[in-house]
Amino acid sequence: MNTAAVAKELGVSTKTVQRWVKQLELPMERNELGHYHFREEDLNTLKGVKEQLHSGVLLQDIKAETAPHAAPPEAEAVPVSNSAGPRAAELEDRLNLMEQKLNHKADAVVSYQLLQHRREMEELNKKIHKLEQTIDILFAQLPEANPEPVLMFENQKLNKRKGLLKSIFSL
Repeated sequence: MNTAAVAKELGVSTKTVQRWVKQLELPMERNELGHYHFREEDLNTLKGVKEQLHSGVLLQDIKAETAPHAAPPEAEAVPVSNSAGPRAAELEDRLNLMEQKLNHKADAVVSYQLLQHRREMEELNKKIHKLEQTIDILFAQLPEANPEPVLMFENQKLNKRKGLLKSIFSL
């Protein structure tokens, strides 16, 4: 049973069951994800804990009587044929080899990507350098700043406005 099923059976919360197991240091089995896995004997032990608590015994004073654990069903020795041992070892070796190849390929891909990015950065730096040189050449070819063209443009704009205003109010 899992923690939720035991908690439902005992009429307490799952946190309470977990707290009892931890504080009383009960030797409970855990699955591959670290969750408690309770057997019928474990349930009886927890029922005893609950009865002691209801009779007024403090949790730290409870002496939980645990049944000796038999080997869990997953840990029981399964007879293995002679051909399965070498086959399992061969599969494990092949799996390790595939993992090494995968890691090598991943490293190669990352290296290639880094080199490609470096090339792109160098090309961009060359283009920026050429643009800077072109801008320097263009600035060198410009005559010194002459404010008159700007003023002439502004004067032309003002003259157009004046002409427009004169034509409107000349009636």
